[in-house]
Amino acid sequence: MKLKDKEYHIQKVKGKETEFDDPNFWNEIPSLVIDNYLWMNNKYEPKVEAKICYSDKYLFVYFNAHEKEITTTYTKINDPVYKDSCVEFFVNLFPNETNEYFNFEVNAIGTMYVGFGAIGNRKVLAEDDVNKIEIRSTIKKPIVGTYGNNNWEVFCKIPFSIFENNYKLKFNSNAAKGNLYKCGDDTKYEHYGTWNNIISKKPNFHLPNYFGNLMFL
Repeated sequence: MKLKDKEYHIQKVKGKETEFDDPNFWNEIPSLVIDNYLWMNNKYEPKVEAKICYSDKYLFVYFNAHEKEITTTYTKINDPVYKDSCVEFFVNLFPNETNEYFNFEVNAIGTMYVGFGAIGNRKVLAEDDVNKIEIRSTIKKPIVGTYGNNNWEVFCKIPFSIFENNYKLKFNSNAAKGNLYKCGDDTKYEHYGTWNNIISKKPNFHLPNYFGNLMFL
């Protein structure tokens, strides 16, 4: 039996779009927590906080992952970053019009993989499009093991034009559906965390029926 979907309200911000990695930019934005760990039963459940906001031109996503040891090995766009210490944002901006959704996956050094489409008909986004997404991370180079801190952060600035060009639809602050994840398939402790609950016998984040509600204010 499916549980009630979670809901997150996405606030609109004005100005200072270039300062999206400044803590002050995020002070008034509420957090959601990725704390539903599934499938592994190895008791590795790092706390992960996320925040989302938007402006007229951009969607901003922030992750703060509390881990003492990490694995970051992939450095090229659309590498399989889900095998590293990774956070992910899946979103369908137009759930009333289409089943297509984006998956934005980024490891601890800011390497991003982006996919788009409906189940059974998905594509990897072209590098030129991925390069339009601005990523800033607190860890700058590949590392396996401890890194001198207890948490790492990733800041994402995604142009709405990427959504609109692929959906062929104009975004107008409508209600969306999505989920946020923490994973690391090839890390020291394999793990799979979700924001909105998933019911599946095996690890699988590509289950849009289990997306939560994302409400743009």
